[in-house]
Amino acid sequence: MQEIFYISTLKGIKTLSSDRRLKILRHLVDKEYTAQELALKFKIKPNALWYDIQQLESAGLIKLVESQHVRGTIKKYFRAVAKNYFVDVSLGEADLSKSNVVHAILNQEVDDWRREQVIKVSFKDIAHKIITHNLDIKENEKVVISYQPMHRKLVEDLMVEIARQGAYAIPIFWTKRMEFNFIRHVPLSFATKDVISDFLINEANAHIIFSGEFLDEIEDETLSEELIEKSDLIEEAKRENVRKTYETDVRFLTIDTIYNNFQKADAELRSEMYWRALNEEPKDLSRRCNRVKELLAASKNISIEDGNGSLLNVKLPAERVLQIKDGIANSLATDSELPGGLVVGLLENGKINGNFHTDFAYLYDTLFEDVDITIHENKITKMKARTDNEKLQTLFKNATGDKDIVGSFTIGMNPALHQNIHHPYINTKIFGALTLQVGWDELEATSIDSNMIAQFYMLDKIIKVNNKILFKKGKLEI
Repeated sequence: MQEIFYISTLKGIKTLSSDRRLKILRHLVDKEYTAQELALKFKIKPNALWYDIQQLESAGLIKLVESQHVRGTIKKYFRAVAKNYFVDVSLGEADLSKSNVVHAILNQEVDDWRREQVIKVSFKDIAHKIITHNLDIKENEKVVISYQPMHRKLVEDLMVEIARQGAYAIPIFWTKRMEFNFIRHVPLSFATKDVISDFLINEANAHIIFSGEFLDEIEDETLSEELIEKSDLIEEAKRENVRKTYETDVRFLTIDTIYNNFQKADAELRSEMYWRALNEEPKDLSRRCNRVKELLAASKNISIEDGNGSLLNVKLPAERVLQIKDGIANSLATDSELPGGLVVGLLENGKINGNFHTDFAYLYDTLFEDVDITIHENKITKMKARTDNEKLQTLFKNATGDKDIVGSFTIGMNPALHQNIHHPYINTKIFGALTLQVGWDELEATSIDSNMIAQFYMLDKIIKVNNKILFKKGKLEI
């Protein structure tokens, strides 16, 4: 079986205008079948399906791979000629607009089929679990679904499941091409309008967010410096809208890559499939987060010590910005903007001083364990990893901008997370941990001008606020 087959004739395109032939093809991508076996699967007469087989074979999309003589008859086994199909209109034999539509439909059908084979469960079953177990949707609730083209099939099944619960589905569709044209053609004040925050923030009961790469990336297109600046402003407005939404009582569920869920899947499929969940926000966690936020709002400093002489002192800025993210994210959650039980403080005008041993640190997405740091007036003056130090120094040296400035801190409040799970964003939520963000950090919206993204984690230490113990070795004392 070849990797790619280019459909370059109008006959090939017309052959796949039939839904049933598309279904036959996606079955034959996976394994060989006889016409009788497929007819049994589709519950139709073999003669009717045999015509479709002949059309697909005539168009060169499938081929006969084996013939077996069984009791006077011949069993013919067919298989798709390729794993992937693309429409090639360079010969000028097909209508461009129609071929693009068939191209998109065909590849989406084949991709969906392959994904379902990898996870061994249908999108219909996934949708049922999401709506009934992860989000527990009730009658008359309003559910927002933010999605991109690659998620179409799962979104269809989600909308069916939402309707079965007597609830309302509100799909919000977005593509890279739309985003690009917003930047080019829509005035900034209009481009930053957001349906979630502007109209639904007080109406929605649940929000399903799909995240990942778009299929329709814009190629060979460039933006002027003016448009790049406009794009940055639009992105910041989007992040602000996300932060506003997180402060509501909306129940969240994010769909992210299956990298950690299905290790047996090949890398290509792993990068394409989406499946990740966030549990409903518990009121007790929200209460704890707000209590810690109130303490920080009225305090002058935070200190952290380990009982062995190491001490970091954080002098909070007079004008402080504190945020709460108080949903529970379990150890499988990987979305970088997932609320997960933490209190965040920005530190551009604050001061940090001291020496400390961090349990682990991430520079970009590279993990280092046992890192010693010295911080003076908010800047890292010394940093050394006990293993892989040369690699750490190289990453730090190659970063640009204000790579040594601590921009924010987080205090982990998530009772579901107690240890390093080897993911730089979810780790910030480890219960009783203090984390320092160095350089540029999109998650916490610091204004540090650097391409460095680093986090330093201190677990099971004593965290004090105004010299009163807040956390002691992973236990909340207030």
